Amino acid sequence: MSRHRAIPSAWCALLLAAGGGGPGAEAQPTPRAEWGAPAVAVSETGGVWTIAGRKHAVTLRAADLALEVKAGPAVWRMPPSGAEDLVLKAGGEEFQVRLADAGRRAITPYDTGFKTGVKLALDHWTRPGGGPPVALPLYLTVALEGSDEELAFTVAADEGRGAVVRRLDWPAALDAGEVDHTVLNHYRGILLPRGWPRAYHPIRGDASYPNDTSEIQSDVVECWSQSFWGFQKGASAAMVIVETSDDAAYRWSHPAGGPTVIGPRWRAQLGRLGYPRSARMVFFEDGDYVDMAKRYRGYAKETGLWVPLAAKLARTPEVASLVGSVESRVGILRNIVPESRLYDKERPEANYRLTTFDERAAHLRELKAKGIEKFQVVLTGWPRLGYDREHPDGLPPAPAAGGWEAMKRLADTCRELGYLFTLHDQYRDYYVEAPSYDPQLAVHEEDAASPPSIFPGTRFGSWKEGRLSFLAAWDGGKQTYLSPRFMLGHLKKNYSGLLARGIRPAGSYLDVFGYVPPDQDFNPQHPVTRTEAKREIAQLYLWARENLGIVGTEAGVDWTVPYTDYSSPLGPGKAGIPVPLFGLVYHDAVMTPYSPGGGEPRMNREDRPNWLYGVLNGGPPRVNLQSIGDVREVLDTMTKLHERVAMLEMTDHDFLAADHSRERTTFADGTTVTVDWNTKTVQVSPELR
Repeated sequence: MSRHRAIPSAWCALLLAAGGGGPGAEAQPTPRAEWGAPAVAVSETGGVWTIAGRKHAVTLRAADLALEVKAGPAVWRMPPSGAEDLVLKAGGEEFQVRLADAGRRAITPYDTGFKTGVKLALDHWTRPGGGPPVALPLYLTVALEGSDEELAFTVAADEGRGAVVRRLDWPAALDAGEVDHTVLNHYRGILLPRGWPRAYHPIRGDASYPNDTSEIQSDVVECWSQSFWGFQKGASAAMVIVETSDDAAYRWSHPAGGPTVIGPRWRAQLGRLGYPRSARMVFFEDGDYVDMAKRYRGYAKETGLWVPLAAKLARTPEVASLVGSVESRVGILRNIVPESRLYDKERPEANYRLTTFDERAAHLRELKAKGIEKFQVVLTGWPRLGYDREHPDGLPPAPAAGGWEAMKRLADTCRELGYLFTLHDQYRDYYVEAPSYDPQLAVHEEDAASPPSIFPGTRFGSWKEGRLSFLAAWDGGKQTYLSPRFMLGHLKKNYSGLLARGIRPAGSYLDVFGYVPPDQDFNPQHPVTRTEAKREIAQLYLWARENLGIVGTEAGVDWTVPYTDYSSPLGPGKAGIPVPLFGLVYHDAVMTPYSPGGGEPRMNREDRPNWLYGVLNGGPPRVNLQSIGDVREVLDTMTKLHERVAMLEMTDHDFLAADHSRERTTFADGTTVTVDWNTKTVQVSPELR
């Protein structure tokens, strides 16, 4: 009798369906939809590749790499490859080439299982002067991903054959000839009409700096407070999210009368592309800048950029003291050297201003007597020689102002009054007058011959000595930039000294980090990429949070949000129509103050008074100590509103007039703030009490 049992025919059918039909049986492939693959088909006809999804259709013309996307009623076009697409370096020579001119080109279907499209393999580049082709394989992919069929782009290069990528513009800048508004994260957000009548450049457009050579790059708050931009065309909209933003930028142009040209630009990391880059386009059949901001908010949550204030308060209870509080920069010593750009030659006596620690303590007692209950002191000019002097060496506290003992008395006075005592501090500017100055520890540029490229020396005027870039823009005169690898040690040194003397700040405002891009350092003894620089700076934020409490930063771009509780004030952009893109994403993640008395002149617009702009955005006030009495009513409005909405999402923003003269923000509890820019009035509903 056989020991083998017969398998019932019903079981045979099940096994065959599962691919278990035994030798010779052919497994039936599982339909793509059942295992989650996108319903996207790729085809090629007459040199035109089509990526067809259920919602969107993308075409790529092989001859010139022009791209077109049909998304609902809208068509979005990216023009053909251009002469400046790629800057490469081979044999010590840099030159530009057109991607479509690659000597070897192959386009093939591309399918990862979660996105489907095409891959472009490009190689063999012709030098301008002739000679053998340069081997530098590039791999570009474009694919529809997910149920929303977002268009995902990736870039990679094989730089192991002697040539490297110095810059790559791909995908091409969108054809904006039919775009109504370009949506930009310049400062906290603007809409730039296609026909804006004046020529505009986000960081080189200020008349105060006619010789500015600053370039657009990621993480400069004037042009990149968040890693997206977008386009509105009728009822439709599209946005670009730059996912690898550390070494990114964008191609830019807006001549008088427009149109605006903007498209991704991939910058070199320590001289080469170095790692794969990625971006995506998101399409809205019926959408606008609010929808873009909310899509980016989702991206920020998924990637860890968005950390709610509620979580920050839970880990650092002192953060609660910022809600509804008045902030003020309280100065001790200004002592400007003659070499500084700021030195007043007409009134030399104005370059030295001193208010002692004890005098400041008396001022704060007077403030408390006037009924200001919640107040944050951000103490400036406390180091030995005063504001912006001798960084990164701050100790001992200014002897001219009373030194260690007097500074401790001021800290103790703040504690007695229930005021927050925090310090304004700096670890990027590296002054040659600093006791610890060593040029080997400074950021080194790539070479000695090319012009200085480090921001903001490119704005204020800079020069090179070897591979070091110098400027003399601030109070301390000649300075360069401290390599990020050495910042944390100085922070620990300074605050350990303060804590050892019984001076315990409640927090630190770390200057410049949220305004300027992280530096890359080419010194072979301690090279630093921009990505590594961000990690180093994050360590300063984390140390300050763990050992002090509250953490602030200047201006604040999105990569700083996870680490900081508040930023400095920032006004609206200098062109177009301001919209609260940053607030729609991060209002309940970081506090952004506004200045009732007006901040720096370049942070203001006559048509957008800073206090009214601040109320619209639900932000707390920052005001000069001596001005508090003059703006008391505004302070009351701003602090009461902030008490109500600080921890809430800004859910919506609307323009209530065709000329954008009236607008309204809405918060998660239903609170609305309506501003009329013509009458300079505001209405909060429900009313503040």
